[in-house]
Amino acid sequence: MIPQSSLARASLALGNVISRRSVLASRSIIRPSILTSIQSSKSQSLQAILSSRGYSAAAQPKSEDEFFVSDNTPSSSSFASRSSNPSTTEDGFFAPSLTESPSSSPTISSEGSDRTGPVRDIVPFESLKGKINHDTLKALTFKPFQLKAMSEVQKRVLGLMPSLGGGQLRGQAKEDAEAVGQVEEFKEREDLLVKAKTGTGKTIAFLVPAIDARINKVNELVKTPYPDGSIPDRAAQGRNERAITRSHVGTLIISPTRELATQIANEALKLCTWHKEMQVRLLVGGESRHRQLKDWKRGRKDIVVATPGRLKDLLSEEEVKTAIEFADQLILDEADTLLDMGFSQDLNHIISHLPKERQTFLFSATVSKEIAAIARKSLKQGHKVIDCVPKNESNVHLHIPQHYTIVPSASEQIPHILRLIAHDQFLNPHSKVIVFLNTTKLTMLTATLVRELKDSLPKDINVYEIHSRLDQNQRSRASERYRRDTKPSVLITSDVSARGVDYPGVTRVIQVGMPASAEQYIHRVGRTGRGGKEGGRGDLVLLPFEEGFVNRLNKIPIKPVPTSELERELLEIASSEDSKYIEKLNGIKEAITQLMPSLDSEAIEEVFTSMIGYYMGKSDQLNVNSHEILQGLKDWSVEAAGLPEPPYLSPGFLQKLGLGGGGGNRRSGGFGRSSGGGNRSGGGGGGFGVNKRSGGGGFGGGDRDREPRVRSGSFSYGGDRDRSSGFSNRDRGDRGDRGDRGDRGDRGDRGDRGDRGDRGNKRW
Repeated sequence: MIPQSSLARASLALGNVISRRSVLASRSIIRPSILTSIQSSKSQSLQAILSSRGYSAAAQPKSEDEFFVSDNTPSSSSFASRSSNPSTTEDGFFAPSLTESPSSSPTISSEGSDRTGPVRDIVPFESLKGKINHDTLKALTFKPFQLKAMSEVQKRVLGLMPSLGGGQLRGQAKEDAEAVGQVEEFKEREDLLVKAKTGTGKTIAFLVPAIDARINKVNELVKTPYPDGSIPDRAAQGRNERAITRSHVGTLIISPTRELATQIANEALKLCTWHKEMQVRLLVGGESRHRQLKDWKRGRKDIVVATPGRLKDLLSEEEVKTAIEFADQLILDEADTLLDMGFSQDLNHIISHLPKERQTFLFSATVSKEIAAIARKSLKQGHKVIDCVPKNESNVHLHIPQHYTIVPSASEQIPHILRLIAHDQFLNPHSKVIVFLNTTKLTMLTATLVRELKDSLPKDINVYEIHSRLDQNQRSRASERYRRDTKPSVLITSDVSARGVDYPGVTRVIQVGMPASAEQYIHRVGRTGRGGKEGGRGDLVLLPFEEGFVNRLNKIPIKPVPTSELERELLEIASSEDSKYIEKLNGIKEAITQLMPSLDSEAIEEVFTSMIGYYMGKSDQLNVNSHEILQGLKDWSVEAAGLPEPPYLSPGFLQKLGLGGGGGNRRSGGFGRSSGGGNRSGGGGGGFGVNKRSGGGGFGGGDRDREPRVRSGSFSYGGDRDRSSGFSNRDRGDRGDRGDRGDRGDRGDRGDRGDRGDRGNKRW
């Protein structure tokens, strides 16, 4: 049997959240924390085991390399050494090599012009001197970012400064502009539709003008003349500023998922390091609604980052509604994802509360008809379109080698995944792998299996998991620890990590099962090769009935890799390294065989039903009928998941799926059965733990009292297992997660049907 202490890790990501203060330079002003810490229970629970490990999740500055547009960018080592002992004066933070000659051009041509292909120009952030606020530039080039060169989207968006931020410069920035003879022009702020791939630094591109626009707008409002035409004196302006910054939202940024919203908010905080008075608000599900409202009422609202579900919910509060009605700027990030996740109505509701006279930025990796429609509704006529994706370039990073494997049978699925991880370890000393699964339950199972089988890999690994059954604190903690991990590591995740979230140094992305669409495949692959970096690889692992999905990727340069070819290559590499690796690799199948009897069959059945919910309705994409899909899933339950026979499906259950005929000869368990019910002692039913009813249980065993189990055909928490049966729409694969769109994946964060879960907190 599997040790309980080992299983206790399976369904919990590693606990707490980033401390906001660890991200920023120290400052005298105390800002409201955008993330809260989870308190560990003192009882002998899984949380207690977790807290005893003393994890730390201090955020680290993003590597400046991620924002370089070319490998020819000057080395960061000399810059780091110069900035490690900065001058104490305000002007002393600029890199000497870029400021010694004011007359030199701000654009540096790439070396190696004799190479084939176009020559890219590297534009340093220092070229923004005299175009953006001095304190913003200081954060970018000195501390905390220490950036050098702009990416394509940053170059093209920030090249519109200062007019994009209101056209007014003050203090040192104004002096810098006058020193080079720059004439201040007052132009109307433009709306932007920006097409840019993920991982190209677009967060910085929209945050810089947002900060300048906020400063200019507040300065304009505090000097508004009285009815008699007189101008407020300095004391009155100070009072006006305090009132305006607390009653008017500056920039509202809407993001599809909690993880991406949190990432944006932390980037905004770092960018505001030297704007000591500015504050950032984060409104997402999974956090206390009461606490968010309390912080909202007492602080500034310079930059507000929100997910649609939580913001729509909070608009019922007068204090939120009134402040949003004065918002000066709207930014829709990952707009295509917002629409893919079904937020169109929510966005229309939110936009209806915004003033018509505002500035709007719309950022999207793709521009479909739906995106064009929302652009027409939200952007001004004559808005500027910036396309950072060349017409002859696919949105997927073409420099990433991509491969797919149709496993000959479901029994080869787990061994092939482990071999891919091992292959990456041999090729990359700092292997960093992301494994994507299509449903929450399948994510939980796979995380359990990889943890228990990691001894079969050449090197030890840290395994993290993220999915919508974890609360926001656990997901944030796992995300941050994986981001900072320098040892070989694997992140097992559902699609809550597929878009926008930045994990530096990812060496391989493995997708298990067909993604929801070709576009989703592209965005998953985009987790590696970020910011134009070379290296990385993508692998797609499909079951036999999923072979038809490959036709959907006909515009992507993806190559087939048979399981036998990978196994042969892996053994060749291992033989040149160490003979002990060969022994480990040859023992993978045997290790799986020994592990399977320890898994709870009823937990496997829950995974099975989530997969049914995900795959049913995808017959057109797979070019197979529903019966073939069902048979393929039954084969998976036996060959890959170790059940002695497929779960029984009642005729009524099959009819709800649009399938006729019998469900098999298994009457003692499965779906549609009349179970004996009863209380599952040990705090858990159907889990990937030991088979004993007493103790263990749960997805990963241990004291599981919060994990989902089947009740009346749908997933619920706690309590006995009901005697009734059935299959509700709610259970169509956790809505299969619909690819875990955060468990309708938060409907991108409707707080695990997202923020609605927090509506119950109105009692506070």
